[in-house]
This record gives sequence, structure tokens and C-alpha cells, in this order.
Amino acid sequence: MTENKLKLEIESLKKELKSVKRLNNELLNLQEEQDSLGFSWSGNLGHWFWDFQVNRVTFNPMKAMALGFEKEELPEYVDFQFFTNRLHPEDYERVMDAMRDHLSNKIPVWEVRYRIKTKSGEYRTYYDRGKVTKRTADGAPLFLSGIVFDITEYEEERRRLLEENKEWAIQAKKDSMTGLYNRTNILFESGKLVNEAQVGADKFLSIILLDIDNLSHQNSLFGPLFGDEIIRRASQIIEDHISEENYAGSFEGGKFVILLPGTKKNEAHQIADEIRQKVNRADYSEPAEVTSSSGVAQYISAETVSQLFNRADRMLYRVKTSGKNQVQS
Repeated sequence: MTENKLKLEIESLKKELKSVKRLNNELLNLQEEQDSLGFSWSGNLGHWFWDFQVNRVTFNPMKAMALGFEKEELPEYVDFQFFTNRLHPEDYERVMDAMRDHLSNKIPVWEVRYRIKTKSGEYRTYYDRGKVTKRTADGAPLFLSGIVFDITEYEEERRRLLEENKEWAIQAKKDSMTGLYNRTNILFESGKLVNEAQVGADKFLSIILLDIDNLSHQNSLFGPLFGDEIIRRASQIIEDHISEENYAGSFEGGKFVILLPGTKKNEAHQIADEIRQKVNRADYSEPAEVTSSSGVAQYISAETVSQLFNRADRMLYRVKTSGKNQVQS
């Protein structure tokens, strides 16, 4: 062996020795901290240590085993990229930005939540927290240590609860009989849509006020339960004739509000007439002729919610006083 090669090998061994010493010191300090803790944490996959200079990561095998790897499948020396290359594409830049910010001392701790691919190609969710524990005199990172948790089940439960809460929030806005928006919330949506129309000159908004004709007479002939049947049937027909972007609500007994953003008056008139015909032709449990009347109005620039409602209501009144079972716009 030449003298130069010998020197290079000695230098390499010195670096290796320094790396091992740093790791041993960290492990000893960690052991002292763990001895003072009398409990374990759910999902804890153990601590990790990253020797930044040689890019070598030492970690509890549970971290890799949770991803479906056996210890024998891991390379002799694991680098930082072994894990970052498995990050979900949507999480990668966010995680790397956080790490870069911490390495450059912009943030005191590296703390991220990310999805990481398992050996089988599925994703689990990890929560990772660590920090640089040693730096050079000029602030460059030498060594990092941290702890990682598998929070997949927690995230799934959180997602499920959020979906349930979202569904509960929607249901709280609905009328129990019709399944449409209740009076309070259809008025709230009306205000939102009018505000949107006010700031967007090219936006259209139409409203339909639909009223079941002679509902009190139907109740007196066939009983109030039949009146409820008519209201529920009309509600279903309304819901079937509007898109997801539209809103329908029960305003008061037998009267409905239908909001049609992005819809001109002639289109709204057509929708109202299709609903009118369906209500009239629907099957009911009693031999009754069921009809409806509708008033239609399109939002005018700078108009208030009340003004829009009043114009539609005037159209409805015209129908009611001229024979019913029609649409007026």
C-alpha cells in the first residue's frame, strides 16, 4: 500500500470513528431520557439519528417494518433518500422545504406529517419530529435526531369524523320533512348568491317560488297526512330537477324556494314548468288532482335579496289570481 493510499484510508477511518462517537453520545443521552419516562406512546416507531456529514440514518427497525420491510432487506447503510424517495408526490416538496428550513436554522424544529409508500405500494401516514443537535462552528448541521409515529389509524379516524361532521352539518341545514334546505338556510344561501352576483357582472341568478295549490283544501278532504305526502312528493320532484350547483328549500307549508345560479330567466321558467307538470302527473295515495303555481325572477344588478324575492312573489301572486297551475316570469 502506497503512503498516499494509507493516508486516505486513515482519514476515512477517522471520519468513521467520529461518526460512531457522535451516534454513541446521542444514544447514551437518549437512553437517560427514556429511563425517566415510565410509559410508551401509541404508534411510536422509535427514534432516528441522521449523521448529516456521511448521510447515514440510524433508526429503530420498526420504522421500516411498518412499511413492510424485513431487517434483512434493508441496505447496510441507510441514507436520508431511502425514506424521502418513498414520500407521496403531493407531500414531497412540503416535507423537503421544512427540512431545508430547519437545516438552514430558519425554524427551530423539523416537524412534519406525510404519507409514505409501503413495500406493497400502499401509503401510511407518519408524523416526524426532529432537530439538529450538533452544528459546526459556522452553523452547518452535523447531526440530527428525532422520533417518528405511525398515525395512519388516527388519520383515518380523523377523516371519518370530519366526513361525519360534514354530513351532520348538512343535515342540520335540512328540513326534516322534505330533505331540502330549511327556511333559515335557504335564505342564507340566497344572501350568499346575491352577494356573488353583485360582485360578478357576468353572473346570472334566477329564483323560483313554487306553491302547492289548494293545499288546505286537500288537507280538509283527505287529512293532513295526505298534505304531508304532497309536500314530500313535490320536494323529491324539485330535487330531481335541479343540479348540484342549485339550491332548494322549504319556505313554509307547501311553499318552496329554488335558487338557480348561472341560470337565466327563460331557463328557470322551463325548469319551473317541468316541475309543475311532474307534480301534476305524479301518483298519490288519494284520488286528488294536485297542481302547483310558480313565480320566476332573475336577479337585477344592485338588487337586494328582498327585492328579488318580492318580484318572484308578485309573479306567483299573478298565477294564483289567474287560475293557478301555471308559471309566470
